[in-house]
Amino acid sequence: MPKEKMGPLQLSGLITGAVLGSGIILLPPMAQANLGQWAVMAWLIMMALGAVFAGLFAKMALHHPGPEGVPIAVRKAFGQLAGYLASVYMICAVCVGPVAVLMTAADAMARTFGLSPDSLPALSAGLLLFCMVLLTRKITILGAVVLSASLCIGIILTAGSLATIAATPMAPWPDTPWDLSAMGRTLLVLFWAIVGWEVIGNYTMDVRNPSRTIPQATALGVTGISGIYLLVAWAVFTSSANHPVGENGTMVSVAQVVRPLFGTYAEAVVMVVTSALCVCTVLLIVGGVSRLMATLARDSHMPGWLSRNTKNRVPVAALTALACFHGADLLLLHFKWVSLEQLVTVANVFFLANSLMAVAAAIRLFPSMALRVPCLFLFTGFIALLCFSAILPLMGLAAITVCVVCNHARGDRQPNGLGVNRHTRSS
Repeated sequence: MPKEKMGPLQLSGLITGAVLGSGIILLPPMAQANLGQWAVMAWLIMMALGAVFAGLFAKMALHHPGPEGVPIAVRKAFGQLAGYLASVYMICAVCVGPVAVLMTAADAMARTFGLSPDSLPALSAGLLLFCMVLLTRKITILGAVVLSASLCIGIILTAGSLATIAATPMAPWPDTPWDLSAMGRTLLVLFWAIVGWEVIGNYTMDVRNPSRTIPQATALGVTGISGIYLLVAWAVFTSSANHPVGENGTMVSVAQVVRPLFGTYAEAVVMVVTSALCVCTVLLIVGGVSRLMATLARDSHMPGWLSRNTKNRVPVAALTALACFHGADLLLLHFKWVSLEQLVTVANVFFLANSLMAVAAAIRLFPSMALRVPCLFLFTGFIALLCFSAILPLMGLAAITVCVVCNHARGDRQPNGLGVNRHTRSS
């Protein structure tokens, strides 16, 4: 049985590729364009918060283990209803969010090969099928595949960044006054660079010796993610200083960062890296939430058939259900009944709501001020991001919340009702 579970390297690879995601391609140029010489300083701040964020969820996973992940800790802190709400928020987010990630990969592929934008849903459907096939494999196989991809991506981005920095070495320290407003707005966007760690708890039953594996995987993941982000940000800073704008008047891109190493193949390399990172993100998030759904189904909070696992403990029924939702999203995009931006805003609102509840639970459960103070910064940042969200997704969040609360109240009034009372059995 231990051989069928992940070790520190496999878990750290699974996390690293997913947390980097498409953000490593999109966010450093954006931060550089907004902050100039202060961009690397913003990344230092965000990576410090990211280390706290990672440590927070690793600690929650160790103190409250189980395939449900974060909702277990939320339930401990605020009660059964709050834990169930956190579960529902995460499931709602993952019903639409991975499609946006796959569309990012498909867009990179289409641009590289000169394909029509109309081909994006079809390309995304192919990537979705590939992800689902991988997710039905043993967790050790999945971990090994993602670890290999993460290592290759890390080597490419690190080597490219070092080559760019070595070509024109410049210290990334600002010598101009900073713009507090621009720094605040940019840090809000950079919060997405640390999102993904909240799913680590869903894999506590899939690792060997969690008390050793999770801290080691977290340390490796934080080191890798922070190192890659800071090196890429420094390289973008160097490229921006030498070439204030990129090709065709656009801001500096990561393709320019790896060009000293890969030359004319830089755009193709970035396409491969972007696609691989997006796939890693989908594998981590969908794999974690499918375990959450299977657990809820076993506790009678979702249809019972969703609890079906394979002999390798893969929640195949929950994966199938999520794949159906993602397929429906792609059809809506194909017929232009919804836009990609709309899907992204819906996913963001539910991800933020889940993260808010998780950070609030940590503030309540862990008395250490060294943990609480950064958590308050994270909590404030997530609240600010929610305030900038579109009104319709916020209304959807409110409607889902009301439905769950009403269902809970109705279940409590029934002797054998299906409120969230049975939820405690899994804890």
